[in-house]
Amino acid sequence: MSIAGPAGASINEDLVRVGDFNLSTVGIINHLGDYYPIPFGGVIAELNIYEDIEHNAITGTAHIVDSYNMIANEELHGNERLVFKLSTPGRPGHIQDSVDASLETGYPFHIFAIKNRKQISETTVTYQLQFCSHDMMRNTRIRVNRAFTGNLGEMAADILKDPDGLNTKKPIFFEPTKNSDTVVIPNLRPFDALNLIAKRSISGNAKGVGYFFYETAKGFHFRSYESMLGYLSTESREPVRKFKYFPNALAGDLSSRRYGVHTHAVESYSFSRNFNTLSNQATGTYANQVITYNIYDKAYSVSNYNYHREYGQMLHTDRITQDRRTFHNFPMPDSPVDHDPKEQLNSGDKTASDYPESLVVLQPSTRFLHGENTGSFGTDTNNEGLTEGIRISQRNQIKNSAVLTLVVAGTSELQAGEVIEFDYPRVEPNKGDNAEYSFDPKYSGRYLIKRLRHRLIRGNYRMVLECIKDGVQQSFSSMKNENYPIDPPQNRKVTNLYTSEEVMKEVEDELGSV
Repeated sequence: MSIAGPAGASINEDLVRVGDFNLSTVGIINHLGDYYPIPFGGVIAELNIYEDIEHNAITGTAHIVDSYNMIANEELHGNERLVFKLSTPGRPGHIQDSVDASLETGYPFHIFAIKNRKQISETTVTYQLQFCSHDMMRNTRIRVNRAFTGNLGEMAADILKDPDGLNTKKPIFFEPTKNSDTVVIPNLRPFDALNLIAKRSISGNAKGVGYFFYETAKGFHFRSYESMLGYLSTESREPVRKFKYFPNALAGDLSSRRYGVHTHAVESYSFSRNFNTLSNQATGTYANQVITYNIYDKAYSVSNYNYHREYGQMLHTDRITQDRRTFHNFPMPDSPVDHDPKEQLNSGDKTASDYPESLVVLQPSTRFLHGENTGSFGTDTNNEGLTEGIRISQRNQIKNSAVLTLVVAGTSELQAGEVIEFDYPRVEPNKGDNAEYSFDPKYSGRYLIKRLRHRLIRGNYRMVLECIKDGVQQSFSSMKNENYPIDPPQNRKVTNLYTSEEVMKEVEDELGSV
């Protein structure tokens, strides 16, 4: 069974208009292994597929208009598989990607719930099928109870591939970690074990927030935040797509929606959050104090994290280069926070970064690995407090950063964890034809796709991109007039594992086949 998109394109036809799509082999496999087709646009009124770098697996919903009573006749009870294949028609010289849940070449989804069932006529009911990747379902049934020793990236791949673990057949993209360790998994579900390992992982390329474990249509990913940003030394990899806002660009006559500029058009956008200084201060984003203690040596150390001092040592979505030096711009200006508005501002007043007691964390540093005392990250304990302070801050910077939601034409090529570029419109009276005034100088630029939603409603294919930005392109006015340059990289090479065959070969050579 094959269903073409709104332009009526066949499976082998090139992309002509934005929103074209192919949806094939749509159906359900019941608990007895029998397949029966389900018409999209008829029985399936809407199909949604979700990816998120903070969620371990793909999930989705299918909105059903049922005049056949499938729940009773097909005995739906939560052990069925939903199969389909969603793709964007290929273009010459372009590698076609897809969301492949077909039985032949992909990985069917597992239906796990039926919600919102209601009768709308004498012969028709509507309800929502909720589905997830089969690996997510298997994750709830098994436990990992063993010790692992070695590179933490290799541990993650081992848990994913282990026949007694998740036993996934999907591709695995992982970034080797700087640190090796012995990790005891105390009877945890595989996903929980992987999240535990991710928190302990340190990239060999950059010190920062740690690793994320998540699933996209391409497979499972275990990688650092920095590798998602795709930095290579001091230069960043080009975004996978550049978007601009064109009101109503995707509306109207389908025949006018030609491939080209409209592929990069944003139909609508919104900021669900710009900042939250109350939360950021309470959670240690701007300043925190980590006290590490060693019960064997009866010693402790105190590390104070300062946002404005350490921000430039981390990798962020945006960076600028001036006079061959690289800088980051703070989304939080280094201005005084406790001054009396009736009094004159003083550059010596304390900023939000000068209050490490905003969040105090106690952390043991006593662990033994092969007879040597190591920290929680398998590293030198002298830097452990600062490492943890940096992680606390950057995790919160990601969690509480500016969140931009874009509605764009659907394409199966994009995935969560990729970087896009958006020219954010400057909302103010037109200042002439100078392009400098067309877009906001601060909030335009690079965004990381945190969450992605494929949304198909009959002949309408859109994507909803929830994107984050932990920096700004143009700095805010500063009381102190200080520049915070990035330290020159020292053999720092953070690259995007999706497209680098060379790096993947290096990984295989270093770690072997997992």
